[in-house]
Amino acid sequence: MTAPIENRSLRSRAAILNAFAGLLFRDGFENVSVQSIVAGAGIARSTFYEHFSSKDDVLRASMAQFLEVFASCLGGDDHVPELARVLDHFWDNRRLVDPIFTGSARRIVALSLSEMIESQLRRSSESLLLPPRLAAIHLAEAQLALVENWLRGRAFASVDDMATALCQTSRASARALRRAD
Repeated sequence: MTAPIENRSLRSRAAILNAFAGLLFRDGFENVSVQSIVAGAGIARSTFYEHFSSKDDVLRASMAQFLEVFASCLGGDDHVPELARVLDHFWDNRRLVDPIFTGSARRIVALSLSEMIESQLRRSSESLLLPPRLAAIHLAEAQLALVENWLRGRAFASVDDMATALCQTSRASARALRRAD
């Protein structure tokens, strides 16, 4: 009995995320409502709330896989190829930049990324010059500003150069925020 329930749950979650994405890119985040997501997904309102607490929560879930790659740049491992794949996807869909990088959607994305980065900073044993939350906000905003301006065509760089620059500047900024012992 567990497998059919799990499958139904996965299908409902996928339907919610798909409906949300369609509405987000058609109407903009501000004009998406839980009711419109429910209608688009063909589910009951109670089913929505079994999976998500709000439309903000759906946006967070929709962007999590991408933001985790951005946050991983602070680590010592080479995440450039993985980040290049994400940036390539963003570049291919750059006409959709406004729904993600404007208004409250932008604030939610920045908050989500900063929370992921803060978690990484707190796992480190190194002491920071700033409280981890403030350092994480700084790093997240720097990453998002670079990506947003690139996607908006304010200056061109190749996907590979962007990925390399994002990882290198993120690590360098994180190092600069650490206390010298």
